[in-house]
Amino acid sequence: MLKDDAPLPDDVLSHLPGSSPVLNHAAIVDSDRWKEALAERGLPPLQGMLAEGGLVSVSRKDIFDLGDKTLDSDNAFQLLYYSLAWGLGTRASRLHQRLDGLAKNQQMAEKLLVDAWTLVKRKAPVKEAYETLILDRGRARISWLGPAFATKFLYFAQGNEADARHLILDQVVAKNIRPDAWPGSPTAAWFPEIYERYCNLLSAWAKEASEKLSDSREVRADEIEMTLFKRHKWMTQGEQVSAG
Repeated sequence: MLKDDAPLPDDVLSHLPGSSPVLNHAAIVDSDRWKEALAERGLPPLQGMLAEGGLVSVSRKDIFDLGDKTLDSDNAFQLLYYSLAWGLGTRASRLHQRLDGLAKNQQMAEKLLVDAWTLVKRKAPVKEAYETLILDRGRARISWLGPAFATKFLYFAQGNEADARHLILDQVVAKNIRPDAWPGSPTAAWFPEIYERYCNLLSAWAKEASEKLSDSREVRADEIEMTLFKRHKWMTQGEQVSAG
């Protein structure tokens, strides 16, 4: 069970990157592959930088900018495409199945995406927005848009918020948080209440980090998430993991 009162791990504090590396965190996307796959399924076409073709670098900041656009169905699809493309990178694992799930009931998907984005913008409880895309037992309402990608959509739907409330949770982060706060964490199908507790914990860790850092800067909660995502790199290099 996730430990709500777990202290910020020392090694996470010492590896915090700052806000610029978070915003510049980018993935290379094969936009031609995406354009072809969307056209085959009659889904709305790509807009913006991915519409230009070729290999394109997409950063978190690029997608946050989409989250600041007018909240409508067209932009909701773009926000989802970019969130997925950034998360999948050039390999784009199971891209066809994911887009098949979206095309299977496009009208329903459109409504769910707009509803979820609306709740994010209204600053509704994290659990409520998550439940719009994920069922009580952690299953996806839109086929192949499970928790790992639903949380990416919710995260980017916040736009350029200084203090992210909805945070990305995937199997890498779930594994890397185990030593300190979530023993035996599942690597998929996170229940809504667990996702909300995870977001609250990382927000608490960001506040704790802000108080501990000598430069007195305000630490973003997504800095904690990105640091946890990359944690295995120094763990595998033999650095000691501290419980805080």
